[in-house]
Amino acid sequence: MTNRTLRLILLVIIAVNLIMAIAAIFMYPPLFAMPHSYSYIVELGVMLLINIVIVTLVTKFSTDRKILRVSTFFGLMASLLEIVHISIENFGHLNAHAETVFTGIFMAVLFLIFGVSGFCITIYKRKIVSGMWAASWSAVVCMLIVMTFGLSQLFWSFEALEKHDIGDPDFIRTGWSDMHAFVIADIFEACFKVSFLGPIIGIVFGLLGAAIARLFISKKLEM
Repeated sequence: MTNRTLRLILLVIIAVNLIMAIAAIFMYPPLFAMPHSYSYIVELGVMLLINIVIVTLVTKFSTDRKILRVSTFFGLMASLLEIVHISIENFGHLNAHAETVFTGIFMAVLFLIFGVSGFCITIYKRKIVSGMWAASWSAVVCMLIVMTFGLSQLFWSFEALEKHDIGDPDFIRTGWSDMHAFVIADIFEACFKVSFLGPIIGIVFGLLGAAIARLFISKKLEM
């Protein structure tokens, strides 16, 4: 896959996310009547614009196609894992303890994937910085796909989301009286958080994986 093809695919994904977000907003106008509802909309919109810039810059100026290909592959793996996690969380009808345990396991494996991405690229390039940024790119790809899945749920599993959010402390904290509006805002906030925190987590665990790779390379050279 060429950089241009990858850029086109990811920009289409971002465009689909933007269209779904706009559709969700205008399909339920009472959302605008809720206090501070605009902040959820603006946060998501800004994050989508930032992703457009990141995707364009990375795919346009990346000169090593292998790094992009490998880190994108790990991003796809991570996204599939997270989609399974979200599906179990929303449709598995787990109790609070089981949900916490499952979330912990899935998060650990997700972070491990980012670490492996950093490890593999550092072994290839022998530079910690390369591994760190490759893992961050894996996270960008992962979270864009996860965001697509999350937003799509507003159109095919809204009732399940509504049931899942009943009794949510965040709903009580908002002071809102409209659960339908909260479900939309909650998805928007979740999309914002994963898109913002994902690349940062990718850097952290990519750095960890890269550091392990450097130790591995050093020991191999000493033998």
